[in-house]
Amino acid sequence: MRIHRPLIAALATMGAAPLAAGPFDGIYRPDYAWAEGWDCQSVGQDGGALAVQGDVFTGVENQCSLTNPVPVTGMDAILYDAQCAGEGESYSYRIMLMRLPEGIAVIQDGSVSELRTCR
Repeated sequence: MRIHRPLIAALATMGAAPLAAGPFDGIYRPDYAWAEGWDCQSVGQDGGALAVQGDVFTGVENQCSLTNPVPVTGMDAILYDAQCAGEGESYSYRIMLMRLPEGIAVIQDGSVSELRTCR
């Protein structure tokens, strides 16, 4: 199995302490026709993959710490407070991750993004 350096670098920035596995752990790409060319190796880079590992969500050129998890009753979903940093900015917002048959949905105020599991 070949390990890609960008993936190692992205995972290394998530902290030195071991991360507990989370319910949405995985490598994903947007599930839309415009993202067909996105690769599943370049985590956190434009045109690359997005990742969830433990309580860390890595987006395109940003990373969020997911805190205060609240399970959503009757759904395979969890609502989080997201503390994020990227491109020299820090910000926070609420985010819900929900399991889908082929990946996850990332739900924020006013938007839903479907992410397909990379294989």
